[in-house]
Amino acid sequence: MNNKAISLLLDAIFFEHWARYYCFQEIENTDDAKIVIPTPLLEKTQKQVPHLVNLMQTLQNSLICLDDVRTKLFHFVATELNLNEKEFTDTINQISVNSNFNRQLNVFYSFVQEQADKDAEIEDSLNDEEFKQYRQELNIPSFLDWIENFHNWAKQNNFSL
Repeated sequence: MNNKAISLLLDAIFFEHWARYYCFQEIENTDDAKIVIPTPLLEKTQKQVPHLVNLMQTLQNSLICLDDVRTKLFHFVATELNLNEKEFTDTINQISVNSNFNRQLNVFYSFVQEQADKDAEIEDSLNDEEFKQYRQELNIPSFLDWIENFHNWAKQNNFSL
């Protein structure tokens, strides 16, 4: 199994979730939203995780559409690992049944869900104007700080990664 592919795909998935969770921006007069990472945070993140720069550039100002996101993540991994279509398909098939990958992904999704539930409690009590103000004042953790929070959460909840 290609551990580099597993690690890169997990990093890409984690990064996309962080960007979508913290850096979404609603598009006026539509039901759409896009990812907009504030420039200072984008610059800091590019320095912290340079192996994800191409993904950051792809996601920046992109519409949030899950099918499109999956395509972008897969394209990023295939390009970074210089895999042709068959090699990539074989790699993804192997990753999809890898217990280590699936365990880490499931623990991560549990972490994200718990965060979303906590935030929903706060956000549900706010009217539209209060919500906009709340989002503007929200302190976005750096990607690496967020990943550290994830690892700490996993350890506190007795999950192995």
